[in-house]
Amino acid sequence: MLNAGAEQVRGITACFSTATLAIGGTTSKVKFTAPNGAGIDFSINGIMYHKADADNVWTLSGDTMADASDCIFLLCLNASGTMSVVQGTVILSADIASGAKVLNWPQYDADVCPVGAVRVTTDGATFVPGTTALNSNNYDTYINLSTVPMAPLTSSVTS
Repeated sequence: MLNAGAEQVRGITACFSTATLAIGGTTSKVKFTAPNGAGIDFSINGIMYHKADADNVWTLSGDTMADASDCIFLLCLNASGTMSVVQGTVILSADIASGAKVLNWPQYDADVCPVGAVRVTTDGATFVPGTTALNSNNYDTYINLSTVPMAPLTSSVTS
């Protein structure tokens, strides 16, 4: 029996499986291989979807990052399984280390589900999303998400 006075949870957008993100076979791209080998389950506005494991899934896109800077790239899927990337604000690494600034999570569209993120920290060179290898002159940290965290990232590196 439905309790008409009770608050009802509706329209959740979340990832229900660990994506296990990593550098793709093409080093400027990101892949995912779920631990169960069956892909990931996610919902957008309460409707469930599935995406099988895949290599070279996401190509980071956005503005070039200067040397000694950090940025979050949010990795998303839509209902048809099409991938998209949302680049956050590029922040100087020194500002994050000193506590003067934090890395806020990028805003994403309502019709996608964020399933993970890549935090890129440049060290000795610029980073051109989609072109620069993720393992060259930068540190890339892969973050599996169920939903986007409320708190920003700070000087501590997330793994």
